[in-house]
Amino acid sequence: MHLDKARIPLISAYLSEIYVQTEPSVYRLDFKSQDYKRVGTFVLQQTGDRDDGLLHTPFSASTSSDEVLEVARGWIHDCLYKKNHDGSKKHAACPGIDPQNPWYPTRLIDLGLVADSGKPGQRVNPEQVRLVVTNEDEPKKGDVYVTLSHCWGKANFLRLEEGTISEFQKGIRLETLPKTFRHAISFARRLGRKVRYIWIDSLCIIQGQSDAQRRDWLNESAKMYEIYKNSYCNISATAATDSEQGLFFDREPRELWEDEINLNVDGIPGNKQSHKHPIKRCSVLDLSFWERNVDDAPVNRRAWVLQERLMAPRVLHFCQNQIAWECGKLDASESFRDGLPSYRLNRSDVVPSRGLKGLPEPELNGQNLCTSIAVYQRWKRVVEVYSKTKLTNPSDKLIALSGIAKMMSKEVGETYVAGLWKEYLASQLLWRVDPVYENGVFNYPSKRPELYRAPSFSWAAVDAPQGILYGEITNEGLLIEVVEDHVLPPPDTTDKFGLVQSGHVKVKGILKKIEMRKDPKIVSSNLFKRKETTRYAWRLDSKLDGLTGEWYSNVFLDSPNSDLDIFGPEGNLYCLPAQTDSEKYLICLLLQLEKKESMWTKSFRRIGTTKIPPYNSSGQKRVLALSGDELAVPDGNWDARAKRHTIRIV
Repeated sequence: MHLDKARIPLISAYLSEIYVQTEPSVYRLDFKSQDYKRVGTFVLQQTGDRDDGLLHTPFSASTSSDEVLEVARGWIHDCLYKKNHDGSKKHAACPGIDPQNPWYPTRLIDLGLVADSGKPGQRVNPEQVRLVVTNEDEPKKGDVYVTLSHCWGKANFLRLEEGTISEFQKGIRLETLPKTFRHAISFARRLGRKVRYIWIDSLCIIQGQSDAQRRDWLNESAKMYEIYKNSYCNISATAATDSEQGLFFDREPRELWEDEINLNVDGIPGNKQSHKHPIKRCSVLDLSFWERNVDDAPVNRRAWVLQERLMAPRVLHFCQNQIAWECGKLDASESFRDGLPSYRLNRSDVVPSRGLKGLPEPELNGQNLCTSIAVYQRWKRVVEVYSKTKLTNPSDKLIALSGIAKMMSKEVGETYVAGLWKEYLASQLLWRVDPVYENGVFNYPSKRPELYRAPSFSWAAVDAPQGILYGEITNEGLLIEVVEDHVLPPPDTTDKFGLVQSGHVKVKGILKKIEMRKDPKIVSSNLFKRKETTRYAWRLDSKLDGLTGEWYSNVFLDSPNSDLDIFGPEGNLYCLPAQTDSEKYLICLLLQLEKKESMWTKSFRRIGTTKIPPYNSSGQKRVLALSGDELAVPDGNWDARAKRHTIRIV
């Protein structure tokens, strides 16, 4: 066969050294095409001399194997019991199991161990499990439970209902359960004799739509923090898209074998040292493994599962071809048994990496933990990750995060305000939704839910699949003051971290009437197809800025496809300058005057934010200037002495 050499792309390799503070010598090998587009990148890390001279070479052809089980047991043992040389606990940040003061959920699934009769460890019936109500059938001290994270999917499978509680207490045949449940039960039974129970949401919370079922769901949802926090380990069906795919998958074990090469580092760009021995032994690392197989896996795109990952002290991920481990001290996998690298590839850059559970703990430094910004920075990151996840029921937006909120509340000791916190509340109000830019076109996929679930000032009031950017945690540069906050839960619950019936904040600042417009633009056009994109712009009301006022285009609307009544002179829009940030941008809240009557004759709702850059100083001055027309703002409660409005945002 004749090959046309002109059609074969020329690929060049580029080798350089990169500096990673916590690691030995690290090198990157980039493959690029003739036009310097990156085709792929390998990262090579110097291994040094191994004591045993052996490479990691798993041999089992399924994640259900005893080999995989022993890896999991090793991680659990090290997390719970491994000591430092001074006798202190190696995983000090990871909570253990307190046998003297155990906590158990309302209901659990008994895995089938005999506790009171027969030989220890003997099975009653290996093909059956049963439901136990823990205040009636109290577990023995030392017995522990595991939990399961999974995708429900669309399949109709066996669930706990009001009429099946007594039946489930007599026994549940494994053959009636979906594959993921069967696999989880099988694996939990093999973890050790102390693992007596498993908690599975659909088998331990009463399912259905009646008032009694809703009360049970609200009651148990409020306990999620305790349920996962007190578990021995969380088993995650990470790779399964529904309950019938299971935990275990067949695999080609050679794909997990560790690779090493001998690398000549003499003359490498960025290498400042001269080497007497330029040949270095290096491991070939797959830095995208965790993002590809864990963070972006089906189960971890579920909103409920994020808090399960964060609240459980230990998580075992069953990925497509191997298991992975997550605790407060260690992120690991069968490919990286001793821990993942402390850095990752971000596009073409190598950047520091820290696992979701290993977020930096705030340092006291003699100060009260409650005042540490680091705690709120952790919440900021959690919300930004959570906002990209999916919910089957959109009304669960806040309750699916309530467990993490309770955990945070114990640290910060502050009032929770519908997804935000009372301390630094003014800056947290400045979250934003960025449009999605792709192929020269701006898209706005965010939308508002059909039913009310959060006040408009909260990020929980919108669904943005691209995620939201949480407001900075600061009191610097603020131009507004929050003087009141109030959130009311529904009458059938007292959980202040869950569902919301209504809420508002009262804010002091300067309101300016504005007008919003759409700016459609043609990106490309030909005989067959015309591609357009839409941007948005606003200007001060003509009374404030003249008939030819400047249009400001750095606009971030929360949901322009839902808020169709905000455009044009009749949009009833106002701008509230809120902060001059660290880069000297003027950040403003964009608000719409509510048409409906309330206890306050008028209220405002948030529709987005805008930023005026520092190079447009004249524009910033116009927005901040007092013109005398501030008194015309309806029910703005203008304080002539302080020169501020007091408004209510709902």
